Amino acid sequence: MAIASGVLAAAAGTFEKTSFDWQLRQLHQQFGEWVQRLLSNDSNAPDENWQLPEWLLSSLFWLIVIGLAGFLGWQLYRLLSPYLAASRQSRQNLHSVAASPIETLPVTEWLQRSRQARQQGNYREACRALYMAMLQRLNDQNLIAQQPSLTDGEYAALLHTLSTLDRPQPYHLLLRTHESLHFSQAAISAETCDRCWQAYREIDPAAIV
Repeated sequence: MAIASGVLAAAAGTFEKTSFDWQLRQLHQQFGEWVQRLLSNDSNAPDENWQLPEWLLSSLFWLIVIGLAGFLGWQLYRLLSPYLAASRQSRQNLHSVAASPIETLPVTEWLQRSRQARQQGNYREACRALYMAMLQRLNDQNLIAQQPSLTDGEYAALLHTLSTLDRPQPYHLLLRTHESLHFSQAAISAETCDRCWQAYREIDPAAIV
């Protein structure tokens, strides 16, 4: 029993010496001793046994700790601020994918615009027009109301709730393509445009190429 008590006491002592509170007290004490040594080495000190009040030492110690914490926090903020700004911009872009006013045109008009753009080699506009035709068709069929506030991600989530869609993949292809158009200025290839047209034909088999 005595051995067990000794082990517990030793463990408690070890924990106390490794705890943050204990280490902080040690640091506080060492700081006070360091200040006193500086004063004792000062030839202008009034009395070699003179000591600063404990409250003043504590105040100096905590001022230094708070100052260091503030400095490190500021440096960390400066280090992370570019990433935080990029993250905020990404979220803002995500919410503004479909936030601009929607130009309302009949499906046939959007398809005509897509054909003309494809013939002119403007594959970005051709794909965007197919995307708008898809949204207008969903609206005309009373499946998903066309709203400027809906993002492509929200449209994709709403598509999953429609039990009348046998194959949602063509819709998702047009949504992903439009999202990439919004976030990138990269050129759209003729092959990508053809895939978008193939996807729309699967959505609306009656569409004329």
